[in-house]
Amino acid sequence: MRNLILLLVLAVLLETIVAPPVTEKKNKEDGKEDKNDRFEEMGIEYNRYLVQVVEALESDPDFRKKLENATSEDIQTGKIADELDFVSHNVRTKLDELKRVELERLRKLARQAFEHENEIDSDHLRAAEPQHLDHSNPHTFEIADLKKLIAKTAEDLAEADKQRREDFKAYEMEKEFEKQQKLAEMDEEKKKKYLEELEDQKTKHKKHDPIHHPGSKQQLEEVWEKQDHMENQEFDPKAFFFMHDLDGNGVWDEAEVKSLFLKELDKLYEAGAPEDDMRERAEEMERMREHVFREADLNRDNLISFDEFLQQTKKPEFERDQGWETLDEQQIYTKDEYMEFERQRQEEIHRLIQEGKSEPVVVQVS
Repeated sequence: MRNLILLLVLAVLLETIVAPPVTEKKNKEDGKEDKNDRFEEMGIEYNRYLVQVVEALESDPDFRKKLENATSEDIQTGKIADELDFVSHNVRTKLDELKRVELERLRKLARQAFEHENEIDSDHLRAAEPQHLDHSNPHTFEIADLKKLIAKTAEDLAEADKQRREDFKAYEMEKEFEKQQKLAEMDEEKKKKYLEELEDQKTKHKKHDPIHHPGSKQQLEEVWEKQDHMENQEFDPKAFFFMHDLDGNGVWDEAEVKSLFLKELDKLYEAGAPEDDMRERAEEMERMREHVFREADLNRDNLISFDEFLQQTKKPEFERDQGWETLDEQQIYTKDEYMEFERQRQEEIHRLIQEGKSEPVVVQVS
């Protein structure tokens, strides 16, 4: 049965970048611990509350069924939260208790902050109140609480994805900056040799088997044959889908989709090879994941159901392998962005030199 559609805001965080092999099933208890770990890694400090609310709602069959039939608009606008009025008494009681425990946790944190910084006044504390629940009602879990939780988590995860891209851009600019710093310290002979080595590494990195279009029939057939060892059987979309539904919940989450790209990424990156950057491999996987979800996640719930997958396999473009433009074919940052980054790094280096924490760079003059 399909997972609780509320998981549209959770699926990004369920697994690590490299998903487990398709032959493994997730342990239920390990899964709970893993969710909390991922939320903490992404800076979502109310992770335990979020997971517990989702689990409580999943326990109500009628509510879960309504969520399965909800539209993307119902979820994004928070309209689905109106159905909270119809959950069972036991579930509502559980949600009330979860909210009271969460509020007590927040009060404790606020008291600790106040004690740590005596100059923090009560107005400041209130302005900084977490927005994932309704503070005006401290006793019961209501529709407003579910709406706030959906909105806040979606906002946080979108921001985390945006931050990931910005962090990667900064990483690439730092690589270029370090390269230029090295070049500035070299004489012409060493500079020529260094640039030749870099060009050789770039050439080696580009020598790989063709990269299939993520989510295309050709790409999935390669997984079917080489990863699933089904080369003697004709590709079967239904069997393929449920074979890669690792937790057996009837949908693919983002981790399950990312596991489909391991063979493609192995063509591009080899651990330990000087020409291959594992940070770039991780970003390439995220780019593929984002692309497949844009194409296949029709109701934008961050999950791909079997019906959505089946619709993809019936589209003409599913049969056409358009290939894939890799990161080294993309413009990660603009010239202006790099110039600003370089200016800031030079200022930082100058400050460290002034403080005696760094040695001046000796520039070779030809």
